[in-house]
Amino acid sequence: MNIRRFWVLFLTGFLTLQLLVFGPAQAETFRVPFFGDPKTGPFSYQYEVLQLAIEHAEGDHQLIFDDFGDASVSRIMDLMDRNSIDVMFAGYTPEREARFSQIPIPLTRGILGYRVFAIRPETQAALKTINSVEELKHHCIGSGSDWLDTQVLEANGFCVETANYQNLWRMLIHERFDLLNRGVHEVHAELGLAEDAGLDVALDDSLLLAYPMDFFIYVRKDDTIRQEILTEGLQNAYESGAFMRHFYSNQAIARSLRAIRDPNRKVFRIENPFLSDQVKAIPDRYWEDR
Repeated sequence: MNIRRFWVLFLTGFLTLQLLVFGPAQAETFRVPFFGDPKTGPFSYQYEVLQLAIEHAEGDHQLIFDDFGDASVSRIMDLMDRNSIDVMFAGYTPEREARFSQIPIPLTRGILGYRVFAIRPETQAALKTINSVEELKHHCIGSGSDWLDTQVLEANGFCVETANYQNLWRMLIHERFDLLNRGVHEVHAELGLAEDAGLDVALDDSLLLAYPMDFFIYVRKDDTIRQEILTEGLQNAYESGAFMRHFYSNQAIARSLRAIRDPNRKVFRIENPFLSDQVKAIPDRYWEDR
């Protein structure tokens, strides 16, 4: 074999190896389940963060939205295990962290842990008289069957009624509980949908319940390529300032920050005993209130 042919074969093999090793990360698709309209629905902010992540990662990646109707989070997790979807976002739980690869950057900078209450309008007067967590515990709270919020509330001694998300609003109207536990950043869009459905509901304007909590992005444990893309993309978005610009410009987030800082709201802080050491170790720069 002459020298020229040797180098041609060597370079051809080297480039082929580079494509095999690095090629998939250059143009990945991300199949993600959606609930409502990804651009205007209750979870539009989370979909925007996903888009931000892939735009700030190296390569030409694409989100593909799959409609799974009213599938529960448990159902979505099963779909990911079966490779029917590639990525999901959900509120933190130890089970999800153990079952999947959790991208270690909270999506709402901890805003999810600030909880407000959808109520029946006639409940508002009684809530304005509450001055302590113990007084708040006299009111039963509705919460999702598979939400970590439910376990946090129960661990702190609250009365909790559980159901899937869609049923909780009807249960509130039918007085199965007094308060529907919702994230401060998501409740306004949800109230609009509830009112469109003919439900007579309101937002309590006097209380906030706060504990450490957030949404995270999850991929399968063996999907190291997408894990690296999403982690790199979110880190790059922070480094460039794009994440914080998007965060503060989002209407729901801006409204949430005003509510959190409202001097007329009483903020009751409780413990979240379910956080892992990994979540506790996430740097302060990724949290709004640390």
